[in-house]
Amino acid sequence: MACNGAAKNCVDIEGGCTSAMDSRKWLAVLTALAFVASARARPGNDITDVPKQPSNEVTSSKNGHVKPDANNDIRNSLTVAKETETTTDVVASSTEKVEETKNLEVTKPVNERFPHAVLFGDTCGGSIISAKWILTAAHCSLHTSWPYVLAGTNQTDDGSGVERSVKRLVLHPKFSVGPFWLDADQYDIKQVAADWDFMLAELEEPLPLDGKKIAAADLNDQSDVPEGLAVSFAGYGAEHHGDYMRNEMHSMDLEVKADSVCQEALIEYEPKTMLCTKGRAPRYDSACNGDSGSGLVANGKLYGVASWVQDDAHRCFNGALVVFSRVSAVRDWIRQVTKI
Repeated sequence: MACNGAAKNCVDIEGGCTSAMDSRKWLAVLTALAFVASARARPGNDITDVPKQPSNEVTSSKNGHVKPDANNDIRNSLTVAKETETTTDVVASSTEKVEETKNLEVTKPVNERFPHAVLFGDTCGGSIISAKWILTAAHCSLHTSWPYVLAGTNQTDDGSGVERSVKRLVLHPKFSVGPFWLDADQYDIKQVAADWDFMLAELEEPLPLDGKKIAAADLNDQSDVPEGLAVSFAGYGAEHHGDYMRNEMHSMDLEVKADSVCQEALIEYEPKTMLCTKGRAPRYDSACNGDSGSGLVANGKLYGVASWVQDDAHRCFNGALVVFSRVSAVRDWIRQVTKI
């Protein structure tokens, strides 16, 4: 029947009438459904994050849909809301665990964060690429009289770590270096750059790779390295220009810059064989004497070998452009020599 003014306890719903008791029941249903829609529409609570609920509709023999009773709707709505809250808690907990893992990684000793990093011949750094092979800079051969490597330690003077003698050195056939034998001030030399600055060192005996303190780095073979990629290296280089190398291993945080950045500032820069980097804020790390040969890594991949630095003929300074030899450019050569 139609509602009229005399029926004070009737409410018109879709052309029919219902009592005030029924209207309160429907109001509860609509409120609960609105809550579910609101919970699903919140940012970060994508509908795929909410466990799918079994349908509580029943199909009649005429293929129509029959509305379930209000109490089931409310119970199911509250269940969805509760599970949504639980999902959000799980996501928050996962985020906290990721942050905790990152913090633990930063507090690890440097050599455990860079287990591929080695001291090469008292003058350079290097990277383990297999139990018997080290990748370093070719110009390190100019200053090394006693080729050996020290791996698995943060200190060069406390007797820790594993030492191995070098059996042979293989320089890249296209290696060339600037006039390091000339007086930089007299000849106005800003940086003694090198090109194809790669050297492989075969060890007399294999290193005991344990995956924690001594491990081989994976070689990057992709020529495109994304601008802005966060990269790092570890070595024993001097703190100031002309100083002795440090006894304690240190790490430096950099980022990859566009080739054009180095090309505009450094006439010797060659994009095909070199990788342009600069220190990240707020420290703007750089490299100095003795960091040559150290491996540039990100996400477990070895992208470069430390080669030369902006104005390194005169000084070491934060914010300098640091040039690494591009590993992908010699991936085939490395494979040919080492079978890796």
